[in-house]
Amino acid sequence: MRWIVLTLFLAALVTDTYIYRSLIAVRVRRVRMRLWYIVFAVVSDGAALTALTIYGASGRGGHIGIVSVMWLVWLFFLTFVPKALYTVGGVADYGLGRILRRRVWPLRCAGLVLSAVVMTVMICGATVGRTRTRVKQVEVCSPRVPAAFDGYRIVQFSDVHIGTMMRPAAQLGRLAETVAGLGADMVVQTGDLVNISHEELSPELVAILGTIDAPDGVWGAWGNHDLGFYIRPGSGLTPEENFARLTEKIEATGWGMLSDRSTWIRRGGDSILLTGLDYPHDRRLNSHNETLAGADIGAAFERVEGDPFNVVLAHTPRLWGQIVERGRGDVVLSGHVHAMQTKLRLLRREWSPAQYMYDEWSGKYTSGGEQNGGQKNSMLYVNDGIGCVGYPMRIGARGEITVITLKRCE
Repeated sequence: MRWIVLTLFLAALVTDTYIYRSLIAVRVRRVRMRLWYIVFAVVSDGAALTALTIYGASGRGGHIGIVSVMWLVWLFFLTFVPKALYTVGGVADYGLGRILRRRVWPLRCAGLVLSAVVMTVMICGATVGRTRTRVKQVEVCSPRVPAAFDGYRIVQFSDVHIGTMMRPAAQLGRLAETVAGLGADMVVQTGDLVNISHEELSPELVAILGTIDAPDGVWGAWGNHDLGFYIRPGSGLTPEENFARLTEKIEATGWGMLSDRSTWIRRGGDSILLTGLDYPHDRRLNSHNETLAGADIGAAFERVEGDPFNVVLAHTPRLWGQIVERGRGDVVLSGHVHAMQTKLRLLRREWSPAQYMYDEWSGKYTSGGEQNGGQKNSMLYVNDGIGCVGYPMRIGARGEITVITLKRCE
């Protein structure tokens, strides 16, 4: 991480040097205005180094430290990306001008316009986009749905990341109010309730989360952030201690957490199987503590007889294939990806940087029949989450609450 930050810092210095020499020194006459640009460059470029310093000194990461780092990262990219675009356009114009043997401006002007657009989008993403939540309706149609569960409504939310919220009490209050109005038969949350530490979940927030309820209860699975992956050595708190205290607070809300185990949801003489899986060991997270990781799919279904309709809560969508291979998971509900908090739509197609890292990164996916070697039909739904990680901004990938309605059909 340090080398990445230093590289970005040096790149920012290069762009500021170019802009000062090619634009400020040429166009700006007043010395005071030139000095103001230098101050601006030092502050904006230094935001990356300041964020790294605060992160290194923040121990296990209190609320103020986490939020400060995120906003400093946002400030750095808010200024660096537009300046970089302008610089690329200016350098390209310089090269084109040498070829044509005259000064040209189109690419520099295009870079300036694009810079303004990018800056506007980033500001909107950090204000309106960061806190706005939408409700999505998803229907699961299957002949395997028991008759008593025809029309059954499961409300899902995921990736709240309480420690990254600016006003967690207000945001969680709105979440609870929205969920209460959706007529859920059951509510599920699919991991990453906290960002780093159980301390993010204050008594006030526990009380707010405790107001979320449904006839068949509130159930959840653990995410990598819940399991203490990002608690650093020497912070005075081990992942095991953090997890134990977090578990106590979740129990106080009345929620049921499914850690590699299954439970029956019954209606009359019919029932469905609800399963929760822990986060697996992940080579992409080798630099973090994974002592509590390791989903045990076999243990989750060990005492399950027959072939019941099965809803699985699995924080990461990468478990989907393993679940289906075992003949389970009519419906698999996940989160984790957030669509990397950036989702752009163009000509009815969606693009996100997440698609280069995940095969299933947002929304509904299906497998089964001839597409999956004759295995059971299965639907995966990847919820885009509520909170933010890394930077306090959502562009296109709005916070999401999902209503999954089970339908019995041929």
